[in-house]
Amino acid sequence: MLEVIAGFFLYDSTGYTASVMLQNEQMVGALSRWPVDVINLGRFDLIYAQKLLAKEGMEARIAAYPMIKNIISANGVFSPDAAAPPAFLIREIRGPRTGGKKIKVGFVGLAEPIKPAGAIDITVTDIYAAAKRAIAEARKQCDLLVVLAHSELQTAARIAEENPQADVVIAGNATTVLKPRQVGNTLVLCAAPGNTQEGDLRVYINADGRFTFNFRSTDLDAIIPDDPQAAAFADAARQERNKLRYR
Repeated sequence: MLEVIAGFFLYDSTGYTASVMLQNEQMVGALSRWPVDVINLGRFDLIYAQKLLAKEGMEARIAAYPMIKNIISANGVFSPDAAAPPAFLIREIRGPRTGGKKIKVGFVGLAEPIKPAGAIDITVTDIYAAAKRAIAEARKQCDLLVVLAHSELQTAARIAEENPQADVVIAGNATTVLKPRQVGNTLVLCAAPGNTQEGDLRVYINADGRFTFNFRSTDLDAIIPDDPQAAAFADAARQERNKLRYR
């Protein structure tokens, strides 16, 4: 099993308020304690990521927050003082369901720009051009290629249409139904709403080596029990924020 985040896991820290910065630090701490295999930077994540990826003190920061090593961004714009993350990562899986065979899964990370009136979003480069470059390079190194695009469904569908070598494109910012659709050779699906559901994409390997997929979303409700350590971490984080808020 591989767990991924399609983007927008941090608060927009444009104002760098103390409360927002604290919450982002808490999220980074949580993702380091309960690691996720691949973390794509959405457009709003990129603001705080400049601080997180600062070259100065990077070694110590990675030791404290190992989640930094799992971040990807193919079209984020980073300052000269920041160490830009890779455009993609390759993860390997092997087990009884793969017949003992090692499967290399590539993940490309993209962020769709916002559309300010009469202006250009300078936090990202062109998502389609970046997709072509990163997908072409990642495809050479993996058996299965997944694109994590923090974008609307229409953008994800265009990425799939222009890059048929991608096996899956996940739209991380789609405000639509979760039913997947096939675009040429590529499966396009919407990430489940992270605050209420968790998406589950199951991959099957046919006898001839081809991949097929089945997607479902699981409600995150009272039926799913909280991890006691995670619940304690969340409670402590709330108390820390309340102290800051009412100081």
